[in-house]
Amino acid sequence: MKSTYLTTMLAACALSAVSPARGAEGWPSQHEGVMLQGFYWDSFADSKWTNLEAQAEELSDYFNLIWIPNSGYCGAYKNMGYMPQYWFTNHNSSFGSEAELRSMISTFREKGTGFIADVVINHRNGVTNWYDFPAEEWNGRTWNIGLDGICCNDEMAYAAGQPKPTGGYDTGDNFDGCRDLDHTNANVQNNCKNYCKFLLDELGYVGFRYDMVKGYGGEYNKIYNNYSNPTYSVGEYWDGQYDAVKGWIEATGRTSAAFDFPFKYALNEAFSTGDLSKLVWKANGTTDQPAGMIHFGYPRYAVTFVDNHDTYRDGSKFTGNVLAANAFMLSCPGTPCVFLQHWLDNKEAIKPMIAARLEAGVHNESAVKVLRTGRNVYMAEVTGKYGTMVVKIGSEMISPEGYASDDIRAFGNDYCIWVKSNGSGPVDPIEPDDPIDPTLEMTLYFDNSGTGWATPYIYYWPVSSPEYPGVAMKVYDGDIWSYTVPAGTTGVLFNAGDGDASKTEDFAPKPDYVYTRTGAQGNISDYQGGGHGGNFPAEMYLIGSLDGAAWSTSAPQAADKVENGVYTWNKVVLVASATDNYSYFSFVTAKGADWNVVNSSDRYGAATADAPVSPNEVARVVKFAAGVNASSAFSWQVAPSTYSVTLDLNDNVLRISDTTTGVTSVAALDEVPRWFSLMGEPVAEPQVGGVYIRVAGGKAEKVLVR
Repeated sequence: MKSTYLTTMLAACALSAVSPARGAEGWPSQHEGVMLQGFYWDSFADSKWTNLEAQAEELSDYFNLIWIPNSGYCGAYKNMGYMPQYWFTNHNSSFGSEAELRSMISTFREKGTGFIADVVINHRNGVTNWYDFPAEEWNGRTWNIGLDGICCNDEMAYAAGQPKPTGGYDTGDNFDGCRDLDHTNANVQNNCKNYCKFLLDELGYVGFRYDMVKGYGGEYNKIYNNYSNPTYSVGEYWDGQYDAVKGWIEATGRTSAAFDFPFKYALNEAFSTGDLSKLVWKANGTTDQPAGMIHFGYPRYAVTFVDNHDTYRDGSKFTGNVLAANAFMLSCPGTPCVFLQHWLDNKEAIKPMIAARLEAGVHNESAVKVLRTGRNVYMAEVTGKYGTMVVKIGSEMISPEGYASDDIRAFGNDYCIWVKSNGSGPVDPIEPDDPIDPTLEMTLYFDNSGTGWATPYIYYWPVSSPEYPGVAMKVYDGDIWSYTVPAGTTGVLFNAGDGDASKTEDFAPKPDYVYTRTGAQGNISDYQGGGHGGNFPAEMYLIGSLDGAAWSTSAPQAADKVENGVYTWNKVVLVASATDNYSYFSFVTAKGADWNVVNSSDRYGAATADAPVSPNEVARVVKFAAGVNASSAFSWQVAPSTYSVTLDLNDNVLRISDTTTGVTSVAALDEVPRWFSLMGEPVAEPQVGGVYIRVAGGKAEKVLVR
């Protein structure tokens, strides 16, 4: 589920992805977003349109752009799209149908993420032979390219049995395998211009990745961009020389960015030689800056990368510390492009790197101050819109001056990232030192659909949250959202979660009720008895660590008061179990000396095994039906003491109070913390080297797990 933190962080980045460009500017200035290359070579399963769309919630949290393979039809066999046949009329590719493509683009667009089309116009393939390019109808015209649109020095001119192409000479490198198009030809230009416009206007792409731009003059990309007006344009000018890539960017009139191959090759050399000083170049011969197009003059027009589909399978593959390399890239100016294989292999480590970049507001033109460079270390501070970010790469054990361990956002083998926010940017709803009311931590929701109970993901929201004013907590599981509303709240704004203001609802809730929304388009409703319909059990018994017994089922304690589904125990002595220092309890509807008798009754307990609960807390109650699942029901865990207990089946909640001390005890919570990622996502088990939010003892704190 997308957290408010990342939703807000990416909002500014997404604006340029979903809004029309004002002119062909190559790449937006001060762009904060991160791109994903959504494929690798032969990634027909991982990059299938339906598979990518199924990951929209997660991917849109971290990427505002996704570059995908050419979506045009290239033949019936598996094809990566680099032997193009159709431009306008057939986008049923090896990755999915045109309908699936449109659905994917639309789904991501609603979440603020745009798609970059792989535009292959240097060359083209015939449908049944070398040169029979299809005639295609679009926008009231027929688009076609004949022999006069094929370069006269294409290999077809020298092939036996083939007609002679009559176009002009190639303006760049030749490509054997398809016909090289003559970009000096006016008809070829019109076809290319309108193909680009078709991709934007008809299919909904936000920009282009131009393939093999060494194959024709950069001035033609300027023509195509000025006509179609993409928000984003980047060319594959495969050359490790700074001046060569710079020359191509200038040839396009700066209407296009370029992939930063100089950055890529500097990265390869630094890690392969074990000399991290090669990550640094001298700007103007004097000032240390990160290597590549990003070091001087062209960071706005640089798309950095560690690997791509081609380099990953040839001699240019990066073979060093992949996470350290990604940490370096994501802490530099330019627009980082994360490679899909790296993401799939290391997403939980890369996520906090991206989050750190967004938190500091680092953009493609951010200033960099190299703090230290040597064979075993690279350390630099980059200034973003909302703060500063420091990255340290290498084995040298140093920390930046003015930064503390609390500022660490990502950490691993030979890399570390620190962030200091200036407070002007978006704020994570879970702040490290924010107190969290224990009554919220254990609040669970009841699935009133009759399909049973499930453990929800839990998100905490400050009462002052601008998106949900007055809402203390949000719980999500499947397609059900639940909101626990504090008493005294007079008005609450609920939104379906996709940012569409038209779906926002404003109403006055009842205190202590849980309001649910089933599905993003559903209606808000409240419930009281979880399906009881007023037919509450006549008796209720408390079982557990009672009065000196390690676990008592033979002498369940009857409620002192039963009234309209509310069961009250005035004094319950809960002692330590035989195995640890905690007490455990739950409720049953039948009294019996035999455990099988107890299990034959309905049982009311926790949603998870031995769920910690503390006094003065409101916890959701799970009903385990007799004959269905009562034998596997869960108990609550609490510190040993004497309690008053209330089980309210009107609202399906449990309330306990410590009658001995009269104060809230959080001993159990101190021992059984909940872990969350820095984006507020639940974490089952924290990993060494990661930074997490630890919720325990009524507060949240940031923890680096060593």
